[in-house]
Amino acid sequence: DTAAAIDWNRFAVAGVRQVRAARTPAELETALSQLFTPLGPGIEIGASLTPPRAIGPRNPDLIAWHYRGPGLTSAASGPYSSKRINRTVTVPSSQQPSPAIISQTISADSLRGRAIRMRGLVRIANANASGWAGLWLRVDRGQAVGFFDNMENRPVRDTTWREYVIEGSIAADATQIVFGALGVGGMSLDVDAIELSVRREGGEWTPLAVRDAGFEEDENSSRQGWGRNLYMSLVRPTGGAPQGTRYVRIPALPAAPTVASAPARASDSLETPVTGAVSEFTLARGLRARVPLSLTDAEARTASVTTATLRAALAAVPPSTGNDDLDVRLADVVIAWNVFRHFYPYWNDLTVDWDARLRPQLAAAYEAASTRQAHHDVLRVLVADLNDGHGSVRDVAKPARVGLLPVTFRILSNRLIVTGSRESTAPVGSVVVRVDGASAAGRILSETQLASGTPQWKRTRAEWALQMCHLDVAVTLHIEPPDGVARDVTLPCKQEGPSVAEVRPDSITELEPGIWYVDLTRVRAEQLRPQLPVLAKARGVVFDVRGYPTDAGAAVLSHLMRVPETSTDRWMHIPRFARPFAEVAGWQDLTWSLRPVSPLISGERIFLTDGRAISYAESVMGYVRDYKLGTIIGGTTAGANGNVVGFTLPGGFSVMFTGMRVSRHDGRTPYHTVGVAPDIPLEPSLEGIRAGKDEVLARALTILQIRP
Repeated sequence: DTAAAIDWNRFAVAGVRQVRAARTPAELETALSQLFTPLGPGIEIGASLTPPRAIGPRNPDLIAWHYRGPGLTSAASGPYSSKRINRTVTVPSSQQPSPAIISQTISADSLRGRAIRMRGLVRIANANASGWAGLWLRVDRGQAVGFFDNMENRPVRDTTWREYVIEGSIAADATQIVFGALGVGGMSLDVDAIELSVRREGGEWTPLAVRDAGFEEDENSSRQGWGRNLYMSLVRPTGGAPQGTRYVRIPALPAAPTVASAPARASDSLETPVTGAVSEFTLARGLRARVPLSLTDAEARTASVTTATLRAALAAVPPSTGNDDLDVRLADVVIAWNVFRHFYPYWNDLTVDWDARLRPQLAAAYEAASTRQAHHDVLRVLVADLNDGHGSVRDVAKPARVGLLPVTFRILSNRLIVTGSRESTAPVGSVVVRVDGASAAGRILSETQLASGTPQWKRTRAEWALQMCHLDVAVTLHIEPPDGVARDVTLPCKQEGPSVAEVRPDSITELEPGIWYVDLTRVRAEQLRPQLPVLAKARGVVFDVRGYPTDAGAAVLSHLMRVPETSTDRWMHIPRFARPFAEVAGWQDLTWSLRPVSPLISGERIFLTDGRAISYAESVMGYVRDYKLGTIIGGTTAGANGNVVGFTLPGGFSVMFTGMRVSRHDGRTPYHTVGVAPDIPLEPSLEGIRAGKDEVLARALTILQIRP
């Protein structure tokens, strides 16, 4: 019970500080014992351990944890969850909800398949008040919930204005997006400058319309669009706003009465605790440790005489969010390394020795400068070691003010090529030699080294990174344009991105009689459906999946399949953990359960794809490959699929990674870092780009025996 109530981010910072002072094995043993033995009975640390108790049968009355995937917080949503067997959870009663909430809703119809970002300026009134506060963002999928984040695991703690950020994804079947701010318990907060944006195909963030985003309207104005609790009054102070002239103050509400839910019971044998189960492992300096994995009710309630001392020490730890000193950097590595060690589902598919990576990762944090960028880069390198295309690190405590250059890039043969431009001085087909005086090849190398995933996805991430810039700070490129006259061009850094990433035909169009082109990254299912009877009669259809599909990507598959999925076709696998160190007790296997749907698109089908296709795009391409739904031309997809999950580190960085194992449709063959390889490999050339030719599409048309 003590361990379950610990703030582990604070514990990590305090623990690093205490352990760093140890100079001998005896001092280290003492420091670790002081930190960990107050957490519960049965924890042992020493050069030798007492004889372990006997392992007994499964006992449904014991206290233990069971995880379905990385259910890292009590608010875990989607396919992941955690359960503390035989422990109640205290929740607000239904008499009166305790959160003070403002909210606004927009339709998701034209936004499906995109990444979404919410930003806002927030501060709390009293850092010592009970409860917590934050922004919140939810994506609804009909009666189900898709992405959800309310910052419960990284609440606002500052009494001065700071920007906070939430990023997520909009599901292919999303219906609406709901967002706002909330204070829970006794927490009052101030909010201003709400911004909601979606990431477009080129990687740029495009703001969406938010009514009264700066809270400048009068409370009684018909133009203010914020809903709120019926029994809650809002105040809009007219002085001290960080942006504009007003902001909104969300008052603390009286705490609602609480009730205890029914104890969480084991739902099957895998969740039933094992009597005497322990985990034993080797530490440094000749020490070993033992941690019990199940306890009786009485044992779980036992508090050590030193528990109060530990709690007092943790309460004295200053806020670490946004801090870059040594203890915080090391604590960030400790937390991140552990989360991946225990919950990353791909250790059996990779050759990475994660245990061996701990020492160099700690050393990198130790040697890094006490700057935000150096701190960030240490964590990016750690996540890069996972080889996880979903792996990323965002600074949510001190997010940089970034914009986008008015150009898009592709990296071909280690050269940075302009493939889209809104500036005549930097025409399409230009080779970028230097960026602000630095070698473009060197920038490509550094960005790919800091990205996680396959080489093709690292290249995509580097293309995006090189397009990003410090907002309102111009960037000078030295280019070799198609006309051959090398020169410097200075480009502005603005919030708006390029209008076109690359030239493609209309999203759904007939290129020649009987030959159709469908760009699944742009056309929506509602636009595709009326065209299905025509496509069903077509001699050939080219489907473009060079990027992230809309909801049409999944919708079209049933019109290509001739046989339904079988009961054994399970390609998404959620690990079930009852023990640490990623020891899988079992799997929950899932699929989309697709069946053929009329009309059948029976002509020749060709799919275009490359390393920009990741996650949901690879779900679509997995069906294409394993059900032989068409010929694939282009490059290998990113090799990262499965629902993502995130956590926040003491220093204020948000980390994302893949929480489930995805295989091919036989349920066994690895997919991670493999992706979908093309039947016909083909990469654009500089000559083709300069000629305005889509060589990958041209090859598809050649196969269909028509002139490109």
